[in-house]
Amino acid sequence: MELARQQLQQLLLQNNLACQLMSAQLAKTGSEDGDDNINYKTLTSLCNSIVQNNDSVQGNVPSSGEFRTASDTTIELLGSCHFYSAYLIQLTEPIISQKHPEPSSSDALYKKQVLKSRYQLQALREQMIVSNTGLVAFIAHKYKTTQLSFDDLMQEGMVGLIKAVDRFDPNRGICFSTYAVFWIKQAISRLIVKQDRVVRLPIALAEKASAVFEVMRNCYLEHNRWPSQAELEKECDLSVEEIKTVSSYFQATHSLDAAISEENDDLTLMDSLQQQQFSLPLSELIDNNLNLYIENVVASLPEKEATILNMRFGLKNHTEMTLQAIADQLQVTRERVRQIQNQALKKLKEQFGYDLVLFLEPNDS
Repeated sequence: MELARQQLQQLLLQNNLACQLMSAQLAKTGSEDGDDNINYKTLTSLCNSIVQNNDSVQGNVPSSGEFRTASDTTIELLGSCHFYSAYLIQLTEPIISQKHPEPSSSDALYKKQVLKSRYQLQALREQMIVSNTGLVAFIAHKYKTTQLSFDDLMQEGMVGLIKAVDRFDPNRGICFSTYAVFWIKQAISRLIVKQDRVVRLPIALAEKASAVFEVMRNCYLEHNRWPSQAELEKECDLSVEEIKTVSSYFQATHSLDAAISEENDDLTLMDSLQQQQFSLPLSELIDNNLNLYIENVVASLPEKEATILNMRFGLKNHTEMTLQAIADQLQVTRERVRQIQNQALKKLKEQFGYDLVLFLEPNDS
């Protein structure tokens, strides 16, 4: 595959349009006048800093003493860079569709060679990706989580494999599988960080989270207590704000649609939550009906029994009073007040007990 990539890159360097596009990709700017010269200082700093990054090229820039003319400088510099296979395959589209005012047989032959080289590189690239699918499955199996399926891990691992295929340089003397493992692990681990939790934590901070929990675990095992903020800040080399963010992010989350128990699947956590700030319309309606019904029921009793019940249970704008307070106000004994109260309650139970049962809560006896 590396030979096919080099062959296609050398063919593209023979075309002025391809050189301009590659120079613009490398230097992040293009010339409006069509000149293929590029700024050497800008290009040198770029090439020295984009080894194994997410751009379309990697490589080392030759020293300025080896440069001869401006055009030769550009071609030599572009030839020393490692342009990714996917970028070269994409770059062939404008070259093949390029139209010349006076087409010649050499132009047709050149496009035919570029097209043949592109198909060859594309076939080898796809073959290399398919051949290493098992490596992705092997790594994805180790990253199984409850929140992400195996197919999701495989899909993201394939993205890391494709990046490894495009960025692999056999001239570095490294086995491809060894090189690809790191790209696959990075892709899968970043997917877990992004989607495994409800609230996403930034990648840079999520990578430091493991150190925080390692310190917390060791402190609990050794001293049977959780570490303080000062201890975490000292051991993890993080600020207090970062430690608080990591700690709050990794708190347990629960779905409101999950069943509270296996025995009762119909009752969810959302059903058990009830706001306390405002009364529920149905509850308020039931309470109003109950108060109105009790007032009518108590009014049917003799005056003395009704007065004692109103004072004892705080009905009709009365405050709840003890038996002794009622006895002092009515100038009778405490025992007599208790007897009248029980007698009145017995009457209400016998006459209106069936109707009052409807106002009881399901768990009330």
